[in-house]
Amino acid sequence: MGISNNDITAPAFRPDATPDYELSILTGVDSFVYVIRNRITNQLLAYHRSELPAVEAVDRPARLAQLVEADVRLRDLRYGNVLLGWDTPAFTLVPDDLFDGTQARSYLEQLTVVGLEDEVRHETYHELGSSLVYVARRDDLLETARLFHTPRIQHYAGGLLTAWASRARRLQHEAISCSVRGKRLLLAGHRNGKLLYYNTFTWESSQDAVYYLLLAYTQAGFSPSRAALYLSGEIGTTDELYYQFYRYVEDIRFSVYPVPPTVGPILEELPPHRYFDLLCLA
Repeated sequence: MGISNNDITAPAFRPDATPDYELSILTGVDSFVYVIRNRITNQLLAYHRSELPAVEAVDRPARLAQLVEADVRLRDLRYGNVLLGWDTPAFTLVPDDLFDGTQARSYLEQLTVVGLEDEVRHETYHELGSSLVYVARRDDLLETARLFHTPRIQHYAGGLLTAWASRARRLQHEAISCSVRGKRLLLAGHRNGKLLYYNTFTWESSQDAVYYLLLAYTQAGFSPSRAALYLSGEIGTTDELYYQFYRYVEDIRFSVYPVPPTVGPILEELPPHRYFDLLCLA
């Protein structure tokens, strides 16, 4: 495979050493992204991103199977640990003292249409004091779990919200955090570790995205001139979206994982915030 920003493999990657490796995957809406990390040395060994058909496409599970079959890092290899994150905007947080697992479907039906082909799942996050409830197509979930030999799939927002809260608690500050994945934003506001606001949005123009960002500041009660903005995911300093954000927010930073993996010369070209969301699945 040729080296590009969407497909990078370090020379240190060894197919016979995958029992020592951790495979972190993020998929669900329109993309398939993963990183491979050596758990023993905490070294990043590979990064890959591919496009997937829209959720409505009938052949989406088949397309995912084709991607796996064509990838020598995935085909016929077993990893010591597999972390599988699901990316869907259809999720909600329910405080622990109000949560009833038998009513999980009803929590989402207040926000979106849950079809007969969908499956509702929920996860407990003690750090957030809440349960995260989400919905996804049943065939997508089953095929993805089969392909990667793992029964556990988690919604990626749980790890991100937990990591963002931990940072705000450690730094004792207020901040807005934003994950960019394609044309989707996950936004949250924290003060000293307490979650004050979260929401997901789909944007068409950069001005749409700016509106949603400023809405997050307003809803959290923060000022764009005082509270920092932490970015992660598919955004860089040369992107139009970053430029528009910078017009309104004075302090923009990129999210950094607390114990980041080491990288070799090849993977140094990949900004760490690009795979921050994947590391938060741990």
